[in-house]
Amino acid sequence: MHSIFITGIAVAMVLYITVGVIVGRKVKDINDYYVAGRNAPVLLIVGSLVASFLSTGAFLGDTGEAASGGFIAICIVGLIQACGYIYGANFFGRYIRRSKTLTLPEFYGRRFHSKRMRKLAGITCIIAVSAYMLSATRGITSLMMNITGLPEWASILIAWLSFTIFTIVSGSPGVLVTDTMMFLVFLSAAIITVPSIVMAAGGWYTAIGNLANFQAIPGIISAAGNPDFVAQTGETTLWAITYGIVWMLVVMVSPWQTSRYMMAKNEHTVLRSAIWASMGVITTTIFLYFAAVFVASVKPGLGSDTMIWGAMNLVPTTIGVILLTGILSAGISSASNFLALVGFSFINDILTLDDKPEKEKLKISRIGMFLVSLVVLAMAFFANRIFWIMYFGGTVIAGSWGLVSFAAIWSKRLSEKGAFLSMLLGFIGCFGVRLATSVWGVTVPFFLDSFFVGIYLSIIGMVVGNALAKPTPEEIAERERLFIVPESEKDVVEMRKTMGAYKFHIAFSIFMFALFTFGYLVPYLQAVK
Repeated sequence: MHSIFITGIAVAMVLYITVGVIVGRKVKDINDYYVAGRNAPVLLIVGSLVASFLSTGAFLGDTGEAASGGFIAICIVGLIQACGYIYGANFFGRYIRRSKTLTLPEFYGRRFHSKRMRKLAGITCIIAVSAYMLSATRGITSLMMNITGLPEWASILIAWLSFTIFTIVSGSPGVLVTDTMMFLVFLSAAIITVPSIVMAAGGWYTAIGNLANFQAIPGIISAAGNPDFVAQTGETTLWAITYGIVWMLVVMVSPWQTSRYMMAKNEHTVLRSAIWASMGVITTTIFLYFAAVFVASVKPGLGSDTMIWGAMNLVPTTIGVILLTGILSAGISSASNFLALVGFSFINDILTLDDKPEKEKLKISRIGMFLVSLVVLAMAFFANRIFWIMYFGGTVIAGSWGLVSFAAIWSKRLSEKGAFLSMLLGFIGCFGVRLATSVWGVTVPFFLDSFFVGIYLSIIGMVVGNALAKPTPEEIAERERLFIVPESEKDVVEMRKTMGAYKFHIAFSIFMFALFTFGYLVPYLQAVK
């Protein structure tokens, strides 16, 4: 039986690598390699946005949390974080596209005419994205070990090779194309798998009723959650809202999301891509979370292996292969994005090879990316907690970049010193607290969570920095340049398409509200009477 799953996954890996290498042959210069020639359409941007966000952390980590008793909390996080696409594209992403920089750290350096700002952003980007890449790599490793029975070291090597080869060769164009392929695979997997899992669990309403009174995991789908797994009701809800906001900020400003906008062919592509990405993330995650708790009703206590077990035991073989391929695709797509981002930042922002010829910069970029991948490979042997590794990277970005990113666009008073101190102190606060709680086991009150500490220090840094120095004429001029709307963005047809996408999103939101009301709330309340 396992040979079928292994074959399906092997075929998918070979296909992704082949397509990536073929696309890579068309890369001619740094502009192609870093930002795909700034000519990507909506479909490719949407595919890359969703694929880079929904890694194995979602398919394995989040579903494991839902199946263990945190279903409602994880759903709250998922719904809030998806709003980040709409806000981020409108208030940050479109201006990043307008800046015509190659990386986010380069944008900060140009916006504040500061080399140290560019390098600081580059360093924080590399650390945060490496943590997230590590999460994706470990997720692929977990999948390989479960299916093939290979030892951990061999599974890690396969995981590493699965995304390293085509990313180094093709850069952003290959990542965009393979991301979109993978997005379509795991979106289809999430949608196709649910009906089969529901049938195995006894039918939708029967399964909801059973879960409402599930003795093996009490409160698995209640607002309070499983008391043996989550905190008290109020604390759990507060945690969910907080981390929903954290991940909303991540979606709005993180390099693995906003860098996609740099590749869009125009600003309307940015806006429409964000709308469709929001719907894509909500659809995929909600289907996955429901599938996870339905699997738990049949086989509780699986944690991060919930969806892997469901694919191999609850659904027809063909559908199981599609689901496992979807999980693999989620991991590879995210890891390839993160590797590209780390490599780009290391070469473009830390080494800053601006004076090198195009061909030499392209060669050095590929070598640098390979060296970065070796570091991640080494780190993968020492990290095995998918869920918290992922949240480590996200928290650092939200706490250190969140405030600075929007102030860089919308604040007339933000100076280089204010931006630098804000990002630096926010990073130190987030990184320090997360390190203490995750590695050393230190317990802190909720209001001293790493995100809050990062935000507190980021605000302090911005206030102090702005008091010490005012924006220079160059900084003021650079900000004003961002508000000059290109004539090409005033096309009436493009505006109508964008407004149509917003209207569709409103209809989609109404549909999701109805789905939760009649597909979850009503049968749940009837079952617990």
